[in-house]
Amino acid sequence: MTQTPVRIVIHDLFIDEFKPFLDVTHTLKPLGKQSDAEIADLLCETDVLVADVFKRSWRKDHLCAVKLVHSTGAGVDGVDISSLPKGCTLCNVYGHERGMAELAFMLMTALQRKLFAIDKLLRKGDWMHQVPYLPELRYRNLLIIGLGKIGQELMRWGNFLEMKVTALTRSPEKMRKEDTSHGTVSGLNDLTKYLPSADFVIVAVPATSDTINLIGETELKQMKPSAFLINIGRAAVVNEQALYQTLLNRNIAGAGLDVWYQYPETGQIKLPSSQPFYELDNVIMTPHKPTIETMDYRWREIAANIKRFTKGEPYKSIVHSA
Repeated sequence: MTQTPVRIVIHDLFIDEFKPFLDVTHTLKPLGKQSDAEIADLLCETDVLVADVFKRSWRKDHLCAVKLVHSTGAGVDGVDISSLPKGCTLCNVYGHERGMAELAFMLMTALQRKLFAIDKLLRKGDWMHQVPYLPELRYRNLLIIGLGKIGQELMRWGNFLEMKVTALTRSPEKMRKEDTSHGTVSGLNDLTKYLPSADFVIVAVPATSDTINLIGETELKQMKPSAFLINIGRAAVVNEQALYQTLLNRNIAGAGLDVWYQYPETGQIKLPSSQPFYELDNVIMTPHKPTIETMDYRWREIAANIKRFTKGEPYKSIVHSA
């Protein structure tokens, strides 16, 4: 018996890299620069939407055929869950914790060891004879905000490097039962208790109603002048204007920023903030790009969930069922 092709829509940039992972009979159509009305028409003939976005304007009420919306990452903040059609399931996918931990510690080390400044000086023949020795990460106080998959990986890395690790989470009692040995676990409401002693603060929490602007002017003033802020979670957790002014005035030593306050359309050139962070020499800016290994894992997991769809089997990583 011939299997009915599962109708999949995915961003046109991802079609070529995703297709090899599919082992079900399928059709693949691109989500690109169509208008909202055109996308709504397309989704009337779609079983699976692989995207980080779903808008109310994409749904033609009972005509929307989508049964599975699958994010290409862990975040689903671009999905209007209330607009998902009846019978539709929303799933996400992880696999990024190792790559994000690697990035966070790369940023921490580069900032702590003044990597770019040293490189610039040595290119001019300056061997920094007049500069004091630089510190290691060992024994430094690491404060992790968020204890999901990334936060737990950060805690493991911090322990390995013999840092003094504290993690804050929205569910401290639950997380204390997990394998978070060699570290302190507390609630987000204890942020101001731990900020003053932190040498590094890593934001690894999603943007929700209780975390947006969690770190503002007041909190940044509580950080040590020698401390560094690393944001790999969501930009909105840290107030944009307050962070820029803090870095401009050098009230903290620096920041590594991988998540931003504004993003471009595909292929568009656009600065990541309304504030000129790019002018500051105490900031390292990165564009939140996943690793090869992360995306290979994610495509495999998404393809596996699509296969479960064709077989009527339960999905993995369900976020919401409409």
